[in-house]
Amino acid sequence: MKIYFSGIGGIGMSAIAQIAALNGNTVLGSDIKETYITQKLQNSGIKIFFKQEEQNITPDIDLFVYSSAIDKNNPEYKKAQKIGINIVHRSEYLNNILKDKQIIAITGSSGKTTTSTLLGIGLNKLEIQSNIITGGWIKELDSNVLWNNSKLVVLEADESDGSLLNYPTNIGLITDLAVDININSKKFKDTPIEMLKTKLKEVYKEFIENIKNRKGKLIISNDNELYKFAKENNIVADVIFGKGFFRTELPYIFFSDVKQTENEGFPIIHFNLNIVVNDKSELIGKAKLKTIGIYNALNFTAASAAIFTLTESIENLKKLCSISSELNFTKRRFEILLNDVINSKRLIVVDDYAHNPKKIKSLIENLNIVYKNYQRIAVFQPHRYTRTMIFWENLRTSFSNLDYLIILPIYEAGEKPIDKINSENLTELIKKEQTQIKKIEYIETFEETIKQLKKIVQNRDSIVVFIGAGNITNLANEFSQNFYKVNKI
Repeated sequence: MKIYFSGIGGIGMSAIAQIAALNGNTVLGSDIKETYITQKLQNSGIKIFFKQEEQNITPDIDLFVYSSAIDKNNPEYKKAQKIGINIVHRSEYLNNILKDKQIIAITGSSGKTTTSTLLGIGLNKLEIQSNIITGGWIKELDSNVLWNNSKLVVLEADESDGSLLNYPTNIGLITDLAVDININSKKFKDTPIEMLKTKLKEVYKEFIENIKNRKGKLIISNDNELYKFAKENNIVADVIFGKGFFRTELPYIFFSDVKQTENEGFPIIHFNLNIVVNDKSELIGKAKLKTIGIYNALNFTAASAAIFTLTESIENLKKLCSISSELNFTKRRFEILLNDVINSKRLIVVDDYAHNPKKIKSLIENLNIVYKNYQRIAVFQPHRYTRTMIFWENLRTSFSNLDYLIILPIYEAGEKPIDKINSENLTELIKKEQTQIKKIEYIETFEETIKQLKKIVQNRDSIVVFIGAGNITNLANEFSQNFYKVNKI
């Protein structure tokens, strides 16, 4: 079968395109820009057009798969429709791939990519063969997908567009109830902003109901809002995970005794993994992750809860702890692009995908703990006008205790501007807060940002974190490569 993927460079689309190719299909597609993902796809033999136009669509194409970013006025979509090619949304195509699989679906606004990665990689290291489909590029695999002959699939399921409802889930894990919604998606398009939380809860209720109807199992965190939601709606989980001791009749897996350090600029987090069954607490093991953040201890704990739910084996969790330092993470999750001594001062450059207030706040808080002796500089690119509008009030307090904060123009992601929702106003909003940031500045271009950063980092050990879900990753890479070449002795 010849399959065309319109929007193939997206993290979700690229995964299913790779699966389609591995399943023996002829795969091609299009996107509007070249990225490391499209380069990887091309290297694997997939043909990609970088201009979306009707001439790309030919009668020999059997199936046209489109992403949520492709609307019905797209010239490729219209041509496929005109000449009678079968058209399906990416979630429908993925659902067809998954119909005979046992699915562990990880969802929630925070931690789902890392949890999916730790779970999928962890299962395979424990010799429990599993497929993996995530929303991040896994360094160990150099891909966002692992596809083998296993019936088991670890799937990152997206709540932001409601597509988590499309998959026949056997084990579902929800990390939290925070709102990070794509209001342009079909599921949320006509929902007023003040009703987004209510609508999201309805989506989660349906997700849980689908799991229960399949005689599946549910895992939730002890996040206050999520746990309250479950209690109010008589939702009974099978396993709970979280931080610190928590009294419950259900199996509860938690982390404790966290210690974060850095060694020559590289972060390390140590913690204990524990389980409570029948009110008896037991230490499972000591874990060590080569990353930053209490939130990553929570992600590891979530993955552990999923493994326990699947296997009912504490021994597997002990093994997981023993190999925890071997586990890799995905690109753009506190990804260290540069860590070196330059002109007698250490410079660390980090690329991080954090884009909602909860993630940003957690990142900054942990940064301030681990790198307290460094000059701490954050460069933030807000993502989408609609997202920025939804997060507006919470963004004002997401950053704190930094030496320097640079705010870039909003990454549009194809959206039209919204009156008064811009980075200049956001900069002024944050300045008014008592955030203990020494200097906050709006900078218009990548070029000016690089010039300013080069001046700032000259005088002391520094860490620069580039934050956002847009093309700020290009700036992070350009700065680290350019600075290294020019200033390294």
